[in-house]
Parts: sequence; C-alpha cells; structure tokens
Amino acid sequence: MTPATLSRLMTEESFAAVRAHPGFRGAVERATAESVSHFQQLAPTYQWITKDLGRASICVTALTLHLMGGLTVQALTAGCVEGKLSSAGRVQQVVRRCQDVGEMMVEPGAGMWTRRPMRLGDGLVRALRLRALIDYKAALALAPELADAAELADTDDGFIDYLLCISTMLALRRDLFSFENAPPISFFLEREAGMSILFDLIGAQSADRERLLEAARISRYALSRRYGVSRAHINKLLAESGHIAFIASDRVVFSETLSSAMERHFSLVFHLNHCAAQVLRSGWRFQPDSLRGAGA
Repeated sequence: MTPATLSRLMTEESFAAVRAHPGFRGAVERATAESVSHFQQLAPTYQWITKDLGRASICVTALTLHLMGGLTVQALTAGCVEGKLSSAGRVQQVVRRCQDVGEMMVEPGAGMWTRRPMRLGDGLVRALRLRALIDYKAALALAPELADAAELADTDDGFIDYLLCISTMLALRRDLFSFENAPPISFFLEREAGMSILFDLIGAQSADRERLLEAARISRYALSRRYGVSRAHINKLLAESGHIAFIASDRVVFSETLSSAMERHFSLVFHLNHCAAQVLRSGWRFQPDSLRGAGA
C-alpha cells in the first residue's frame, strides 16, 4: 500500500463518508479546540508562523525538506514558488525571522549561503509536529479499525514517515487544497489569524446546535488579545467574509455555505490522515522516487 495508491481514492464520495460518521462533529470540535490551545501555548515567533497560512506552509515545506536531508534556502524557495504556496520574497522573510531566533541555521562554508545545507531548530520542529498530530489523532477517533496506528506517528522515526507520506500524497494531489475549490474557507486561510479565529468561534457555540457552524458569542477584545490582531481587523474579517452576520454586538451567525465548506475541509483533512495511517500500518517507508511524477 503506497501514498500514490491511496491518493487516487480521495474523492468527494470518500469525504462524504467521513462527514456522515456520527462522531464527525465531535472530532472537528476536538481538533479545533486543541488547535486553539496549542496556539496559545506557543512562543510569539511560532504564533507568528502558524497564524498565517503562507508562513505556515513555508515552514511545513521546510520541515519536509529538512527530514529528507535536502533543505536549502534555494530548494525551499523553489518548492514554495512551484507549489504556489508563496512568493520568493515571502520565503526570504520567514527564513530571516527564523534565523533571528535560531530556528533555521545555514551551515558554514563556501559559496552562496542560499545553496548551503540548512537545518531547522528543535523548537520549530516540535511546534509543527504537535500541530500536525492534533489532526491525526482527531481523525483516528473516527476510524477504530486504525486505532493501532495512533502511536505510529508519535515516535521520531514514525513522524518522519507520517509527514513524508502526507507530503507525497499532497504533491500527487495538489488539487485537494486548491483555494479555487473552497472559496469560503480560503477567505479565512488567506487572512492573518483567520482560521484560528474561526476555530475559536466553533467552540463558542451551543452544544445542541444543528450545524457545525450556526451562531456564536464573540468577544473582540478576547480574540484580539489571543491572536495578536486588532479589533478592527476582526470586524473587517467577519464583515467581509460574506458568510457571517452580526445579530447583536456580541453575537454572530454563520451561513450554511460556510458551515458546509468547513465540514468538507475537515472531512478532507481527516480522510488524508486516515490514508496516512493505513500507509504507515503497511510498513511503507519514504523513498526519494515516491514524488516522481508529482503534480502531473
């Protein structure tokens, strides 16, 4: 069983089956609550990285290359630009910030510094690893037949295989997280702390609601302090999304479209992790030619 084999089985029908699981909403609530808690425990530099999709994607790409033994600034920039994750200038910004705090270190030597081997610091690796495992463990709660895979990604070697498996599947199926396929979600993903705030509001809803996203109480002051953005930014984010309306100064309602889009997003994330668990259980190990033909 390989990532390539399972990546072809990731279809709208398979995502719908995940959404139909009676424990789906509970798994989403677990994943979002733990993501919020994880963010709050991070140091400021790691918060700066993770509350923006572009910066987070750059660092996950860096981690993938780091684990493969091929991380350089040049390789990171090429990977992010080719994958349409970020501009070259933004990669440089993230690298410089991480260098300032000792989380990206270029090896000394001759030649251009962008071509010399670079490695990630333990703190950044740990932060990215813990965040990834939140979704993995929430996903496994929906698949008791994969329960024995829970520990497979918890070890150092197991996590390497897990992340490279995920990376291989996403390289083969770049359509899965295409912004064009999920406009309501992409609006939040593309804005500072957008998804973090949305995750926070999921947990601020009534337990007996009918939809995943229905209505929530909101404190702009609390969100502003928690995510390091202004209250004006929060108002603008919610007002311009097109899918959230204020029914009182401290209460918002979400559109059915946004609720459905968030369900699809998590059904995809969970199914991707189910596939990774199956691959890990099969004994698969990453091989350099696993990515051959990716994106074709």
